[in-house]
Amino acid sequence: MRMPTTRTEWVYEQLKEAMMAGKLPPGERLVVDQLAKDLGTSSIPVREAIRRLEAEGWVENTPFVGARVAPVRVEEFSELFTIRLALEPILARTAVRGVTDEDIGRLEQLVDGMDEAIEQNDAAEFSRLNYEFHRSLYELSPWKELFRIVMGVWERCARSRWVFIHNPASMHTSQQEHRAMIQALRNRDEDALERLTRLQKERSMSGYMSFVQEMAHQSDAIKT
Repeated sequence: MRMPTTRTEWVYEQLKEAMMAGKLPPGERLVVDQLAKDLGTSSIPVREAIRRLEAEGWVENTPFVGARVAPVRVEEFSELFTIRLALEPILARTAVRGVTDEDIGRLEQLVDGMDEAIEQNDAAEFSRLNYEFHRSLYELSPWKELFRIVMGVWERCARSRWVFIHNPASMHTSQQEHRAMIQALRNRDEDALERLTRLQKERSMSGYMSFVQEMAHQSDAIKT
């Protein structure tokens, strides 16, 4: 994992992680002085980090109200997940064509790491490794422009990491799916890997959209 190079970047990473984990939920006010105290830093890097998060859509700044964590928008997430459902199975299918045994070994190591995260009840670490698993799988595809597009959409969906934190049981289901994907890779079975990827995306989309709708209702309640 790349280490932050400046104090502002470190604060940015801390705040973004807290938002993805739901520790700073949608609608939460971002009080600069309090955040600076909590993070053990001055207010300057906090302000700079909040401005960056606002530019990326994570924060909304309202006159006479101040900065808040941006609300979850059901329509936006529905669109993003629909894009992922259409494109990720293609990346998975094309990943089979040049996969090596060494590549499969790296993916197996990530799955083993996720097993350890489950044993330690560490949903945040599981989420990080789950991202690395799919990124590493899709990166095997020779379709590099499609890979770039999908990774951009994944970044927009970063809040989907909440699903493992608020629904830990889904980690076990995901692991079964990951092992089936690795077996399809080992068999060089394009059709199977494409199908498994689509099924996982459909399942995760259904579960996460239910969660997004719940969070959106909570966000509306906070604002009112």
